[in-house]
Amino acid sequence: MEDSLKKRYSIKLIANVVNALINAVLIAIVPKALGPVPYGQFVFVQDFFAKIIGFLDMGSSTAFFTKLSAKHTRKELITFYFLYSLGVFFFLSSAIVLIHRSNLNAALLPDIPAVYIYLGLIYGFLTWVTQIFIKISDAYALTVSVELIKIGHRIVSLFFLFYCVYFTLFDLQTYFYYNYAVLALFLIVIGWLFVQKKIFDRQILSFDFSVKKIAKEFIDYCHPLVVSGVIGMSIGIFDIWLLQTMGGSEQMGFYGLSYSLAAMCFLFTSAMTPIITREFSKSYEHKNIEQMQKLFYRYIPMLYSLAAFFAVFISFQNENVLLIFADEKFKEAHWVLVVMALYPIHQTYGQLSGSVFHATGQTSRYRNIGISSALIGLCFSLLFIYFFDLGAMGLAYKMVLTQLVGVTVQLYYNSKFLALDLRYFLRHQITALLFFVLIAYAATRLTPIATPLASFLVSGFIYTVLVIIFGYLFPSVFATTHDEIKTTLAKVLNVAKK
Repeated sequence: MEDSLKKRYSIKLIANVVNALINAVLIAIVPKALGPVPYGQFVFVQDFFAKIIGFLDMGSSTAFFTKLSAKHTRKELITFYFLYSLGVFFFLSSAIVLIHRSNLNAALLPDIPAVYIYLGLIYGFLTWVTQIFIKISDAYALTVSVELIKIGHRIVSLFFLFYCVYFTLFDLQTYFYYNYAVLALFLIVIGWLFVQKKIFDRQILSFDFSVKKIAKEFIDYCHPLVVSGVIGMSIGIFDIWLLQTMGGSEQMGFYGLSYSLAAMCFLFTSAMTPIITREFSKSYEHKNIEQMQKLFYRYIPMLYSLAAFFAVFISFQNENVLLIFADEKFKEAHWVLVVMALYPIHQTYGQLSGSVFHATGQTSRYRNIGISSALIGLCFSLLFIYFFDLGAMGLAYKMVLTQLVGVTVQLYYNSKFLALDLRYFLRHQITALLFFVLIAYAATRLTPIATPLASFLVSGFIYTVLVIIFGYLFPSVFATTHDEIKTTLAKVLNVAKK
């Protein structure tokens, strides 16, 4: 029997909270230990290969997840997709070797030693395979088991990082090796779980299926995404290449640190994305549009507000956050963080609203929106990074504005497809954001000047209390009602009494 959506979301959320706390520790350790330039080189290489592999994925991992979620017995999908993954690795490795031998790496990856390019290639591939394993677990509704494993794995990984930083000659090469070890450990443990659950069995070693037929099935699903994938990858790589060329590895380090800090605000939404995609896929499989409407109304505005709760506070506390997690070498990144912290807010709509397109097979429309947004984003990149020479701040502006445009267009089409009230979602976005901005401003003004950590904690406490008070007075901010709040509190109290 499958665990309920609420249970799967709850355990995934707990895992994400633990993961966010551990990532906070990593952010407080790694940039300081490496320094802005090596850390910037890591961010550039990691982002470069993430975009290349994302292009070679071309939406196939989403197609794999959607089809496996709809019908678990199709083990041939797992076999086919692992063959495809190996093909991607072989192709990408060959391309990097050719680039290196042609002496093009200095132009494509400026200020990056060759050894880091090869290390980044392996790191990017292992990260992608890890994401595929997680998609398999979500497709089979093994969220609870896998998220518990992820919690234990992250804790072990944190202690291992302490050892590497404080008891070895820690440099960028060592950091790559550290990531290899923790990713390999995760894949081994999850692979063992899949064997125990009979997901990985002799059937997946059988090639008794038509590769041509499954390939055609994937192509039919993914081919609209190829053009958008090429454009998205090209512009994405151009962005980081332009920043690396115009601002150097230091500016890349500022951007990478700000992005990592902002990403912690995304923990609620990222926990729900694979789960709600699965629910959308199952509902659409049974043509249950009404259920899809309920899911959209219920969860997307709520998760938007939860993301805004964290993002707005981080934006207001930018200087304190940087002093807590980094040091004086990163102090110039504070304005980048002010802007970048706002990125996860609309990323909520981007991820969850985008899942409707994938679940319903509307990949052509998703492609068109993606291409339009990417071209608009290219104009922003040239304007802010090249002409205005704003460095990391310019890339932060580009990401936030491009995300806002793309998400609004996605929401428009989803509202038409699911017969939703578009004005409600637009109104909620504006009022919720103003709600948190006003409270964050008040909390900041009410906090006495103290050490960065004390100021952050005190203002955070005041901010949270004010949000709880006014959130109860105006529950629509969180897309809920007074009755639902009372029911939830009653359940919590009953559990506490037991």
